[in-house]
Amino acid sequence: MQLQDRVALITGAASGIGRAAADLFAREGARVLLADLDTARGEAAAAQITAAGGQARFVATDVSKFADARRAVAVATDTWGRLDILYNNAAPTRLCNEQDRAVHELDEAVWDVMINVALKGVFLMSKAALPVMMAQKRGVILNTATIDALIAEPGIDSYTAAKGGVVALTRSMALNYAKHGIRVNCLSPGYVITECQQDWYQNPQARAAAEATHLTRLGRPEDIAELALFLAGDRGEFITGSNLVIDGGFTAFKSQLPPGELFRPE
Repeated sequence: MQLQDRVALITGAASGIGRAAADLFAREGARVLLADLDTARGEAAAAQITAAGGQARFVATDVSKFADARRAVAVATDTWGRLDILYNNAAPTRLCNEQDRAVHELDEAVWDVMINVALKGVFLMSKAALPVMMAQKRGVILNTATIDALIAEPGIDSYTAAKGGVVALTRSMALNYAKHGIRVNCLSPGYVITECQQDWYQNPQARAAAEATHLTRLGRPEDIAELALFLAGDRGEFITGSNLVIDGGFTAFKSQLPPGELFRPE
């Protein structure tokens, strides 16, 4: 029970990587607050964790609004008396898949939503949680970025920019809050098959191209959750200010390919 009696707040927890992390953290003893805009899925996820013997609650949260961020933190502390782990995982992934573009084609509204959720959301949730962790003199903040913050991939400029900001913000926060006993790290997943990617994954050409550029296989949400568990627990206590790539060898292999080799479905 690596997170016994600790309190974790996970954003984007109704599905995908966030849901896998909520399930795993609860099995490892954490009391988990699931925060998401998807109320139906979020409540169902919290109910399933509780039915399996864990402790979980759901709170409807728009991470781009500070009032929602403060409310989520307040629900965690009012319910369980503390907040040990904040996992900033929320991002408009479907928007990235369907409407993100290169700069000259990118709609300003898409840019605004991406920055507000994927980058500003990390700022606002952290701003709400940090005073609690500073008073405790202990805490862990995890931020989900992406390998696209490290390498160029065509046609997803708003997503790339937002997640690049997350990587930089992670380093800065780690520096600022180490003296308070707070560790801050970033996870950069590669291709992970979640609910949002199922339609894309059914395209044989897209699937074959993605699988061909991995040294092992495509990722599962549980793969990312396991790394998050390590970073959130005591085994990761010497790690802060880092961006950990978890991509099945994609970036190692992709760096050997000529520009434009990667197929990305429109």
